[in-house]
Amino acid sequence: MSQDIENELRRALRPVEPAADFTARVMRALPPRPARAEVVLLEARSRAKPSPWSRLSTPAALAASLLVAIVIGRQVALEHEERRQLAGIEASRKLMQALRVTSQKLDLAYEAVQRPPPATPPAEENRS
Repeated sequence: MSQDIENELRRALRPVEPAADFTARVMRALPPRPARAEVVLLEARSRAKPSPWSRLSTPAALAASLLVAIVIGRQVALEHEERRQLAGIEASRKLMQALRVTSQKLDLAYEAVQRPPPATPPAEENRS
C-alpha cells in the first residue's frame, strides 16, 4: 500500500519540461511596462535658510522627553521605595506581635513545668 502511494507521489512530483512557447506566452500576459518618471529637484527649498526653531525643535523635543522620563522614573522609584518601607514596617510589627505571643506561651509552659504536681488521694484497694 505504501509503495503505491510513494510511486504515485513520485509520478506526480517529477519535473516537467515547459512548452516551447511558454516564455512568449508569459511575456504577452504581463502588463506593459510603465513609463519612467522624471525626477526634478527643487533647488529653491534647499536655498531657504532654516528658521532657528526648525533647527532646534528636534534637540529640544529630545531634551524635554528625557527630562520627563527622568522625573517620572524618579517618582516611580520613590513610590516603590516608600511601599517597600511600609511593607517592612508592617512585617516588623507582625514579628513583634508573634514574639510577644510566643513569650507568653513559653512563660505559661515554664510555670507549668516548675509547679509541683498536685497531691493525689491514695488509691483505694480492691478488696474482693
